[in-house]
Amino acid sequence: MINEQKYENAILYFTTYCKNKYLGNTKLNKLMYYLDFVFYRDNKISVTGDVYRKLEYGPVGKNILECLKNLKHKNCIKIENYEGFNKYTALVEPNLSVFSEKEIELLQKITDTFLHYTTDKIVSQTHFEAPWLYTEILEDIDYSFASDIDII
Repeated sequence: MINEQKYENAILYFTTYCKNKYLGNTKLNKLMYYLDFVFYRDNKISVTGDVYRKLEYGPVGKNILECLKNLKHKNCIKIENYEGFNKYTALVEPNLSVFSEKEIELLQKITDTFLHYTTDKIVSQTHFEAPWLYTEILEDIDYSFASDIDII
């Protein structure tokens, strides 16, 4: 079950604190993937409750587009498109009270780890890990593969 509050506030967190020239659709998807899969690795539960599918450029949450649409509708985020590349601007601060201390620590670690990663670099990183390697294109990625993620 999707935790909409955590999902939307995680997006707001990343668009606020991991915002740079590299943060577009692909990188945002990977940050959300790491949030859920690393938290699952360590706690046997994901943060957002989303299911991730293996697409060409890496894991993508099935509900991310809906959450982005909701955030835009609520005037919490601005989405601008530049030749197929989305630029995100958070218009409100993320509400960190919806997260546990462990979740906030992980949001910070993910931001610190991937802040300066280019889109290509973060895509390559996800492609070297078991969740990507052991899943067929267009299939849902099994959270049990999260134990292989060791970048964070």
